[in-house]
Amino acid sequence: MNLFKDIKPDFSAGFSVALVALPLSIGVALASGAPASSGIIAAVIGGLIGSWLGGANVTVNGPAAGLIVIVLDAIITLGKGDTLQGVKGMLAASVVAGAIQVIFGALKLGRKGSAFPTSVIHGMMAAIGLIIIAKQVHMVMGYTPISKNPMMLFAEIPQAVMNMNPVVCLVGAISLGFLIGWSKLKASWAKKIPAPLLTIIVGSGFAAYFGLSGKALLQIPGDYSQWIIFPDFSVMTSFAGWKAAITLALVASLETVLSASAVDKMDPQHRKSDMDRDLLSKGVCNMLSASIGGLPMIAEIVRSSANVSYGAKTWRSNFIHSVVILGLVLLMPKALALIPLASLAAILLMVGSRLGSPAHFMHALHVGKDNLVGFVVTLFVTLSMDLLVGIFAGAFAQFAVEMFMGLKIRNLLHPIFGIQSKGEIIEIKIESALAFSNFMDIKNAILANVNIGKNVNLDLTQCEYVDHNVMEELEDLKAFFVEKKLLLSISLSEKHYALGDETSSALKKTA
Repeated sequence: MNLFKDIKPDFSAGFSVALVALPLSIGVALASGAPASSGIIAAVIGGLIGSWLGGANVTVNGPAAGLIVIVLDAIITLGKGDTLQGVKGMLAASVVAGAIQVIFGALKLGRKGSAFPTSVIHGMMAAIGLIIIAKQVHMVMGYTPISKNPMMLFAEIPQAVMNMNPVVCLVGAISLGFLIGWSKLKASWAKKIPAPLLTIIVGSGFAAYFGLSGKALLQIPGDYSQWIIFPDFSVMTSFAGWKAAITLALVASLETVLSASAVDKMDPQHRKSDMDRDLLSKGVCNMLSASIGGLPMIAEIVRSSANVSYGAKTWRSNFIHSVVILGLVLLMPKALALIPLASLAAILLMVGSRLGSPAHFMHALHVGKDNLVGFVVTLFVTLSMDLLVGIFAGAFAQFAVEMFMGLKIRNLLHPIFGIQSKGEIIEIKIESALAFSNFMDIKNAILANVNIGKNVNLDLTQCEYVDHNVMEELEDLKAFFVEKKLLLSISLSEKHYALGDETSSALKKTA
């Protein structure tokens, strides 16, 4: 392996991503109820260690907005009013969550993560986005809300408006306006300049001009030894501790697989990540990070997509981004104390607005009414009750829809199919419904023919129902076959063409 091959684009990308990641990592930590240093520690370990262990090519590791809700809930629940004790308990749960992820990776569950219904994942992310908005809109106005429930936080917004801190709100509004305005710029040079960093600089300038000080600015110890916080494993004797650990492990794993899959599609070299190895590496990193006071991390999509856009070629950009963050923190510690919290909240508001955008609801509706059920159930149960409950409720609802559409219990995990050779073509005939829960057998059967250079025809003429997860997977598989100079064809029956709904349109597109 040539360590210096492509070093220039990797260094350039890693440096640029660090300027995006530093304010994001701090913002995520504060929104999670943890010290700012927790986010920085996670970002540094995610790159320094995770880049060497991970099975991904151009993803970037770090603390993510998608884990804010879980981490904050763990700190509140495990601390019972004592924030420091809550942080120690959350760190213990994160260490255990990392160990669970290592087990997931060792059991080869990473590659099976794609079998989880995307409707539930999208509903989960939309709910997380709305919760981030509900919390950060108060921060932008310099108001401390009384409510904890997301619904009540939205209801408390008028109260926040009536009791806002005018100066803090002005700095927050300027920061948010700058972010929105920058995103509208079409010039190519604007895309190469990290908007979060510019927002922090602009916000800090206005904060200094208006004389903001004290709790309106980032509070971070100058003594680095105070950054180290050790976990308290006594919480793992309680149900709440294990619930936090399992929720973190499940959501962090799903987000990592989802992000890595999305980044693979962006990779100009069309490389595929080793999901099992990547999941195992995240587990190791989470154990190391949480053991010294860092937040849990994932393969983070905002940083990773920026990494690709900046021209990264290999995993080294992830490593370099962490080195740069570490260098910035060590060389300019006093600069961190000038950052206004309202500017960090504005950055997270933009992240939350992307996750919780109405466009996701419209997309779920456009994809199909059967897909919409899992999305809506996950979204509303998460907002009204709890994230883990929302995930299970959404998955159960999606299973119920699949059953109604024709999936039999006996075929829940394994479909009925046959394989026969027809000259240069391998035909795989499906004789039961195809759903997210049973497609892995078919996917493995299709991919087994790539190494032997065989074209494949997937015969769905006897298949009553194909869910939208499977359709998306088939789209990806067809593109993969094209890359290998092979053909994956799909046979449909007259009944499929006679259907007049979104399912029929998607099937025809796939075929």
